[in-house]
Amino acid sequence: MKLSIYSLFILLMLTGNCFGLYQLITGKQEFMARFPKLNGNNYFVLQLLPAINIIALAGMWYFKTWSPWLAIAGALLVIAVDLYFQVWYHLWLAIPSTVILLFFIIKYWDQFK
Repeated sequence: MKLSIYSLFILLMLTGNCFGLYQLITGKQEFMARFPKLNGNNYFVLQLLPAINIIALAGMWYFKTWSPWLAIAGALLVIAVDLYFQVWYHLWLAIPSTVILLFFIIKYWDQFK
C-alpha cells in the first residue's frame, strides 16, 4: 500500500496517542504533581481522551462514517482539557494537529460516506 500524506498523518497521530495513553497510565504521580488541578476523579478524563482519539483515528484510517465526528470531538476536548488543566506544553501540538485533521476531513469528506 502506498502511504499518502493522509496515511502518514493518521499513523503519526495514532502513535502519539498510544504514547500519551501509555504515559498517562504509567506516570500518574508525575502528572498529579505537575498539574495541581488534577485529582483522582478527573485524572480518568485525561486517560480517556487518548483512548477516544485512538478509536477515532482507527475509524478514519478505514474511512468510517462516524470517525470524523469523533475525531473532531476528541481533538476539541483535548484542547479544552489542555486549557483547563494548563497543560501548555501539549497545546502547541494539539492546535496545529487539529487544524491538519480538519483539513484532511474536509479534503476526504466524500470518502467518509
